[in-house]
Amino acid sequence: MPQKPPMPACVHCPDQSDGEPPHGDIVREGFDAIYSDWYPDVLRWARRRCIDPHDAEDVAQQVFVEVWLHSGRYCPRRGSLGPWLHGITAHKAADSSHAVVRRHEGLRRLNRGPAPESADSCARAVERLGLVGHMAVLSPERREILFLAYYLGLTQPEIAHRLGLPLGTVKSHTRRALRSLSCIRAERA
Repeated sequence: MPQKPPMPACVHCPDQSDGEPPHGDIVREGFDAIYSDWYPDVLRWARRRCIDPHDAEDVAQQVFVEVWLHSGRYCPRRGSLGPWLHGITAHKAADSSHAVVRRHEGLRRLNRGPAPESADSCARAVERLGLVGHMAVLSPERREILFLAYYLGLTQPEIAHRLGLPLGTVKSHTRRALRSLSCIRAERA
């Protein structure tokens, strides 16, 4: 069994002549009980605060790592354990949500780049997805619109702006292309 790291000094208890706070390290001493008692609450708080609900479990684990590493920051003289854990959860969930926003902002910047040089470059990308057989019957313009919508995740107004087409044209091309693909797929099934 690994050794516990040395107990950090309590930052809230001024008189620590022997280097140990008068209350001891109650967080590390009772960590197993704290974890089992508080994990459901921490997870619930994380789910409420995280943009991506799948990140909540990671955030809950990060909270308890933080609790262990910085147990000296908790002093029972300042209040109960719940608000301290809630504050750590709020900060970890905010960090997680900011990371999600940064990832999505990076994708948005990529999507604002120049349009593909030709519809053939779109066709090569769709070929990599295994859809080339179905997409081959579509016009190059419709292939490009579907590629931008479903491969790059652009909205119809963004596609219209990027291709210099009216929004209604993009909508009708999308609808007709999807209808054609649906008929072809039904025939081949």
